[in-house]
Amino acid sequence: MPAIGWYNGICGNLSEMTIPMNDRAVYFGDGCYEACLAVGTRAFALSRHLDRFEHSLKGLSIPFCPDRDAFIRTLTDCLAAANETCSVLYWQVSRATAQRTHAFPTGETAPNLLITVTPKKLAVPEQTMKLVTTEDIRYAMCDVKTLNLIPNVLANEHARRCGADEAIFVRDGFVTEGSHTNIHILKDGVLYTHPTDNRILPGVTRAILLELCAGLSVRVSEQAFSKDALFSADEVLVTSSTLGVRRTAAVDGTAVGGRDPGRFLMIRNAYDHLFSEEMRV
Repeated sequence: MPAIGWYNGICGNLSEMTIPMNDRAVYFGDGCYEACLAVGTRAFALSRHLDRFEHSLKGLSIPFCPDRDAFIRTLTDCLAAANETCSVLYWQVSRATAQRTHAFPTGETAPNLLITVTPKKLAVPEQTMKLVTTEDIRYAMCDVKTLNLIPNVLANEHARRCGADEAIFVRDGFVTEGSHTNIHILKDGVLYTHPTDNRILPGVTRAILLELCAGLSVRVSEQAFSKDALFSADEVLVTSSTLGVRRTAAVDGTAVGGRDPGRFLMIRNAYDHLFSEEMRV
């Protein structure tokens, strides 16, 4: 099946869909978004994603407050129309369609809702990742999942050109997160992860990871760790909604991790089990 697009109630083949040029997403990136994995018509951790979406809407003062059950039905209808075994469910809301001006538009305007469903193969859990570090040049609203992603785009392109899978942002010598992932380390049996402040996105998979660690008696320390700590860590972990929990083999061309495989596998297997149970796969 082709990828599905949906815009303000109109659904069709994604390659044939269009949006108004005056949608504020086009010239300002004035909106926020979410994305999650889906199996059939089941979206993983959907309620968590919706909670974060509401946080982003509030952070941008976008007045989009649909009934949650009705909104879930719209998302589910799009998944059903796509008829994919596994897919990425993406949705975004922009502030309005209005003449270009920096201030919020006044008068009769309403937010725009865009949804896409694209085919996706599940990540291979055993596949390790190669990472590169790069300076974190983003602004101070990283906890809001906005459409403004140019620093992330540039960082990920840098990773691609280096033959890596992902870029790690470093600010003032400390790791914040990846260009589209959260980064964690295992050291002496403790999982270290950056605290959820305005310098990182509060990852849904990150939150699940911390809950799983609590159930597995793996101590968690929510404190920033240095770039140097990546190279001395027992394991370097990458999490995201589309990747799950993955292991890192190299950072900046230097081999890392591989010193606590038992604890890493225990955590990853717990996540994979949770995913399978919720998705019934």
